[in-house]
Amino acid sequence: MKRELIYQIVLVLVIISVAFVIISATQSNLASLGVDSGIDFLWKRAGFDIGQTLIDYDANSTIARAFLVALLNTLLLAFTCIFCASILGFIIGASRLSSNWLVSNLATAYVEVFRNIPSLLQIFFWYFVVLRTLPLTQDSLEFLDIIYLNNRGLFFPAPVIAKGSVWILFSLITAIILSLKLKRILNSRRSNSDRSLFVFSLCMFIIIGLPVAMAMMLGLSWEVPQAGRFGYQGGFVFMPEFTALVIGLSMYHATYISEIVRSSFVSVALGQTEAAHSLGLSSSQTLRLIIFPQALRVMLPPLTTVYLNLFKGTSLAAAIAYPEVISVFVGTVNNLVGQPVIIMSLTLLVYALISLCIALFLNWYNKRLDIKSGAQL
Repeated sequence: MKRELIYQIVLVLVIISVAFVIISATQSNLASLGVDSGIDFLWKRAGFDIGQTLIDYDANSTIARAFLVALLNTLLLAFTCIFCASILGFIIGASRLSSNWLVSNLATAYVEVFRNIPSLLQIFFWYFVVLRTLPLTQDSLEFLDIIYLNNRGLFFPAPVIAKGSVWILFSLITAIILSLKLKRILNSRRSNSDRSLFVFSLCMFIIIGLPVAMAMMLGLSWEVPQAGRFGYQGGFVFMPEFTALVIGLSMYHATYISEIVRSSFVSVALGQTEAAHSLGLSSSQTLRLIIFPQALRVMLPPLTTVYLNLFKGTSLAAAIAYPEVISVFVGTVNNLVGQPVIIMSLTLLVYALISLCIALFLNWYNKRLDIKSGAQL
């Protein structure tokens, strides 16, 4: 045991030493070439605009803020794709197990077709073939005079809060904590096995209702898109690039998620279903209360890999100029300041850190399910 510990310490020291040598050599080479290797450029004026921003930003903002805007766009794209791919993958996976011949074979055909088409090619198809055929700005499709769709994106009203937005975040965190406490209390006192849907609905009502109520108290208003000289201004816009990426990445990764879902359901013993039916549970109750909880423990490990690949796959957004980290920071900022080593290092660090956070969260949830199942046994 002591010998293994010594070997591990020596290995860590060797890795640190190699990293130190590489960094020192890189800095020396850059200094000899007259290239500044510091991060002072992050506080300089950016001097360029970004098409989609979730926070306030203009050309006079700093490069650090531009990086934050690009990072938020990357996270929005990643988690939207994860959500859409999970829903679509679950539906396709469940459809493959359907007793209906047509539904089962259509789901199988979807998996076999879209799994074998590269995700980048699917993104190009949706962006260049489908979305480019949308009407021009002057011929936009209108919905209720507040939502506009054209080849520049989907424009819709955005909430505006004059002050106190931090209280909305505080209310959201409070609502999540209250929901978790309430769920634990209700589950410990449940008198029947069909209360989980009621508990979930109540928790979602609290999580959504409390921040909305706080926003209304702070004076929530809506910014409606208005037609301007160069298109629609104001509100929020889903760029065609964003839409193409969501559709392409979601449809591609949903094929792998569907296979995970299908194999996880098949792994649950048929006797579990027969026992549930013998107790008088309906098919929906059996699926929700008996089959799905057991299948979920099998799904999570491979789902972690798919979600990580999907997050890293958002880097393909640079191919159609969606303003995410690769496009904005590695592309535009690097061309302006000319510091590829620092820029690439920061980008690699951010991708690695976010990937580790996703993996740690899913691994924690997986262990939590194993502990709960062990306690019940």
